[in-house]
Amino acid sequence: MKKLFIITLVLSVLTANSQEYDNLGQMLRVHNFIMGKSIIKGEVGLSTSRLTYQPKDAELIDYTRLVSTLGLDINPIEHFHIKTQLFFDLIQNDETPPWLSNMYYQIGWYNWNNKTVSFGYENYGPNRFSKGTDWGTNFMRGIFFTSYNLDLLADRSYLKFDDSSQIRITPVVRYSLEYPDEFGVDKGGSNKFVLGSSVRWSIAKKFYIEGAAYYYPDETTQLAWDPDFTYGFGYFNWQAFRMNISYGNWIANRFPGKEMEMEHGFLNGELKVMFTWAL
Repeated sequence: MKKLFIITLVLSVLTANSQEYDNLGQMLRVHNFIMGKSIIKGEVGLSTSRLTYQPKDAELIDYTRLVSTLGLDINPIEHFHIKTQLFFDLIQNDETPPWLSNMYYQIGWYNWNNKTVSFGYENYGPNRFSKGTDWGTNFMRGIFFTSYNLDLLADRSYLKFDDSSQIRITPVVRYSLEYPDEFGVDKGGSNKFVLGSSVRWSIAKKFYIEGAAYYYPDETTQLAWDPDFTYGFGYFNWQAFRMNISYGNWIANRFPGKEMEMEHGFLNGELKVMFTWAL
């Protein structure tokens, strides 16, 4: 706990004293191929979540996860990104759900401007820091996606409280070559499509609330942790050397009237505190 306090204090001091800089290159007055151009960005922080899940041939298990996180975003050309996130478990537990990851990776064309298309490939695992990880199978279970951004608020809208205020709708189509079974281990089937749309309201001063809804054309492909809807809120400033805090509930939620395969509610969401950086 003492180390956690020291880390939080150091990051807070960096945040307070780095507001005028966009990257480490500016801070150190170094301008070369890496530093000073914000080609490499990322985040570091902590996140915690609680899950109740059904393992194979066992009773329901309550699982609490506390991880330190490290994110890396390489942006060699405009809108093209290679991203990865690493998760280091701070609580050792042999009953980790088989579909949780220690690493995500993404590659694609991410354009966050209004009326633009993004597309690419994202993989959320289960990629583990162990010799038992089947990277080939995990790749087959990754997600090919395409999405579209549409901003609703005009510049003079009464809902625009400052320059950051906006309501954005983002429809998305996702496709996986393969998907796992109900326990997240063996192959469950092939050709999984998911249709969805998210809405994010950036209220003011980088504070936001968001939600999304999803439709599975083949209902048999929807797994226990695949959500009907997601939601979240928090404070997010994409600029370098900023502290951010957010809550997100990303899995297992079901619309009213549908059976919930996992015990899941508001307290099962993820709380995350992050510090952004850029070289």
